[in-house]
Amino acid sequence: MLGMHLNANQQLWQAKLLEQGLEQLGQAMLIVSCRGEVVFSTKATEAILAADRGLRIEGGKLIADLVPDNQRLQHAVESAITEKSASSNVLNLYVHRNDYIRPLSLTISKMAKSEAERRRGHHVLILIKDLNLNQEFWADRLREEYRLSPREMQCVSLLSEGRELKDVAELMSIGIETVRQYVKNIYKKMGVHKQHELVSLALEYRRNR
Repeated sequence: MLGMHLNANQQLWQAKLLEQGLEQLGQAMLIVSCRGEVVFSTKATEAILAADRGLRIEGGKLIADLVPDNQRLQHAVESAITEKSASSNVLNLYVHRNDYIRPLSLTISKMAKSEAERRRGHHVLILIKDLNLNQEFWADRLREEYRLSPREMQCVSLLSEGRELKDVAELMSIGIETVRQYVKNIYKKMGVHKQHELVSLALEYRRNR
């Protein structure tokens, strides 16, 4: 009995660690049952749903506000529930929001069951990544690591999106010579000598966020 109690506590502790890690990455998690109903959600998920930005729970089901997004979402969830093969197929889709440029990114995968258990279908794991929060997280790490000013970080962010110097100048409402001076300062702080080296390093931070 004691062993069972310790095992339950260990699972709870591991679940809390996973939830904290996901939140730091700007991600949330929920589980949908084989009946298509949400049976578990993390605090980060609840915050996204409470903000009324693109996703909601209605009648126990996860719903996207925009019709095309919702059609893709329901199809992806149903596909994961009814998936017959032993492979762990993963589906990715975006849910758009009216108040943000960057959408929510959803990763949907089945939680495989044994042959006897899956007569009704699989449960489904959904990871939700708020790309706005994710942008802030990697940018904060990069800025702190190399002691970049807010404007220098803005310049790095725009360059890492593949923009030309003239586009950066226009978006930052400054002259192109000012942008060049920012870039020169950034090279020195980040220990690079070429624009492609700067972008490569910034993208590495994005990938390892």
